[in-house]
Amino acid sequence: MRFTLKAIAAVMAFSTLFVSCSSDDDTNPVTEGSVGDVEFYFDNGVNGDALILGNAYTNSNNEKLTINRFNYIVSNFVLTDEDGNEFAYPKEQSYFVISEEADRLAVHLENIPAGNYKKIKFGIGVDQQRYLQGETAQQSFWDLASANFLTWTWSTGYRFINFEGTFTSPAVEGEKNFQVHQGSNSATDNYREVTLSLPTTARVRKNEMPNIHLMVDANVILDGDTKIKLVDNLNTAGTSAPIMGGESLITIAANTLKMFKVDHVHNGSGSHHD
Repeated sequence: MRFTLKAIAAVMAFSTLFVSCSSDDDTNPVTEGSVGDVEFYFDNGVNGDALILGNAYTNSNNEKLTINRFNYIVSNFVLTDEDGNEFAYPKEQSYFVISEEADRLAVHLENIPAGNYKKIKFGIGVDQQRYLQGETAQQSFWDLASANFLTWTWSTGYRFINFEGTFTSPAVEGEKNFQVHQGSNSATDNYREVTLSLPTTARVRKNEMPNIHLMVDANVILDGDTKIKLVDNLNTAGTSAPIMGGESLITIAANTLKMFKVDHVHNGSGSHHD
């Protein structure tokens, strides 16, 4: 009797394993000419911890940052399938705001050709080609960006990243404000593009929408491959560290190339943010 129970348990375990593995199989083949949707979810964090506005995080520069704002622009999405074919999302529709404070964390793309996608590419910010099309051509997105603190004046353009809060450092007394406003200017184009391979194929079908879950590390803005100390960027009054131009933004633009990582892909019929 004991053997029989063990045998039944083994069969049940094997069946469960088989069903679990089978759920990852592609049982929904590509129908030529059909389209589907893709959703990206941006999970903001700080060096492996969840980003919670108002919480304090210490970086390798021994500066403790209390983050009050983390907003940024992502754009120009391109998906590459298993055969190396690229699909570029229509440019006029390919600009999105991600805002931790407004809980805007997802990007939804529609009418993607059905296929098996292995790689993604997207921009951080707004490219010069789009900006030079003029204000009227992008009024709707400009208004959205402005509402989320991601613009300067029209003549100076967009903030690609708005990263703000307060900090303390052993090098100075008291708490100071900081503002990192990353964008392009007349002298420098700080728009960058990120290319990421997917750990699992994203299957786009008429009735199947993959959710691509990205981990976003705000820590690398100042504490990435090149370190930027806020205390070295204090204003003359010593009250705030505003980083809004110059060589520091070029450094930050390079750091942010490693700000995004694909955590997993969920293939299914709806949104999944787990």
